[in-house]
Amino acid sequence: MELQVYKNTTLRELKEKFSHYFPFLKLELYQYRQHTEEHQFKKEVYKGLYLEETSEFFKEGTIYFSPNTPIAELEQEFQIELGLAAKVFRKSGEAWVDTTQTSHLTLGKQNNMGGAVIKAQFNWHTLFL
Repeated sequence: MELQVYKNTTLRELKEKFSHYFPFLKLELYQYRQHTEEHQFKKEVYKGLYLEETSEFFKEGTIYFSPNTPIAELEQEFQIELGLAAKVFRKSGEAWVDTTQTSHLTLGKQNNMGGAVIKAQFNWHTLFL
């Protein structure tokens, strides 16, 4: 699997391509902004249009991955290969949960976990119909 990323690639296009492979995972990109009072960097979800607008370090490239790729490795590849701060979230019912604590797990495993929650909720609700 691969994601080819160019300077005119939109955030929406990238997220849709990723979701095509893993429907129960969500890719988010972040901008870093310096907080002037505490001199710490704050992460803010990127809501712009083109990926080149997300980072002064952005570079075009291709990210290669598979269901066996750990989430931490994919996020690191975005940083190294494209200069983008990426984060993967997993579907859990109606919410998206942060995968930081489980980033050692693979994309396939995390996607299956998200799908299992949806399936379990469906089975629980239909049990009483």
